Amino acid sequence: MRSIISSFRILRPNYEVSQEVGLQWISRAHAYAKYLDSSSFVNKKTIFDLNILMENITNRFACKPDKIANRGTFIADYLHNNWEEMQFFDLKKNTAGSQLQERMSFFSEVTNQVFNKFYSDIDEAPQHIIHVTCTGYVSPSAAQLIVANKNWGKSTKVTHAYHMGCYAAFPALRIAQGFLLQDKQLLNSNEKSSQNRVDIVHTELSTLHFNPSLQDPSQFVVQSLFGDGLIYYSLYDKNSFLYSNCLKGLEIIVNHEEIISNSSDAMSWEIGSNSFQMTLSGKVPSMIAENIENFIGKMFSFTDVSFEEVKNNCIFAIHPGGPKIIQHIKDILSLSNESVQLSESILKMYGNMSSATLPHVWDSILNSDIEKGALVVSLAFGPGLTISGSIMRIV
Repeated sequence: MRSIISSFRILRPNYEVSQEVGLQWISRAHAYAKYLDSSSFVNKKTIFDLNILMENITNRFACKPDKIANRGTFIADYLHNNWEEMQFFDLKKNTAGSQLQERMSFFSEVTNQVFNKFYSDIDEAPQHIIHVTCTGYVSPSAAQLIVANKNWGKSTKVTHAYHMGCYAAFPALRIAQGFLLQDKQLLNSNEKSSQNRVDIVHTELSTLHFNPSLQDPSQFVVQSLFGDGLIYYSLYDKNSFLYSNCLKGLEIIVNHEEIISNSSDAMSWEIGSNSFQMTLSGKVPSMIAENIENFIGKMFSFTDVSFEEVKNNCIFAIHPGGPKIIQHIKDILSLSNESVQLSESILKMYGNMSSATLPHVWDSILNSDIEKGALVVSLAFGPGLTISGSIMRIV
């Protein structure tokens, strides 16, 4: 069964923070947290000394403004340095920031608003809604509440694709394809109706999990890389896509995934008492380098062409696990600058939006002047260490 994604909708967070301002804020937050930390009371440095120290660490390890120009957030704290007026980062109360319960309450409030906006003018119920996130969980979820509020409960099923991280768009697509195929078999229906669709909604509030008490160098990378991202799109079968009046879409040809052996310690995303916490090993780039060519070859083995035959005409949607990842893969696979331009552009405009990033790249591809028929190769990485990818065609 042919399945096609289209009907992308993007919402931006309430606040946009330039990377220059964001890095200054991160540096000062770490300095203030260090200053307040009772464990450093002996030989305590002045706040001036700590500001200089943290500025140097930030300048060394953080993602630079030439790679990421801007990141979005729903948290007004990032716009000022009046610590006692912070919603989540009143560091005198706790140098790690607010407790997780407060953060999850905020996540629930924001995602409910996001779903209401995405569905404000949608009257035709989808067969399924898949909610994708790794940055907050509450039940009933925003997806369940929108179904209840719109009285879709007898026709729309909700599935949660949670805590997979940056590669989660691919499992979400596999789930959606399975739902479409199952529903078609059960209903034995060839009707042309845009109702024969699965909606996928990503709500990633990565900036909710900043923790200034974590001062390992890798945390400066993580804290300067991620931004909030929100996106909606739909998966259709061929007939439903034609009925939907979408001008362009991405037809899924292959969806492939592998977990690299002996790599479980390379990346993690765990739930702490105050925030979700990411660990990131310096060996991730080398692990990707050692495995990416075989992964691409295996993925193309499910098609009737080889990667080498078509790579010069492909567009690449590469999830930016970091600014160096796109460049790293480009060099390994000998890709042109043009083929990864849209991936780099999304990173620069918004930062890494976790699972919402690749769908933003897909949307930018459909809004470009790239002609129908072009192949789109997508890649993403996450805990496991997992490599996920797909081959799509613009239709």
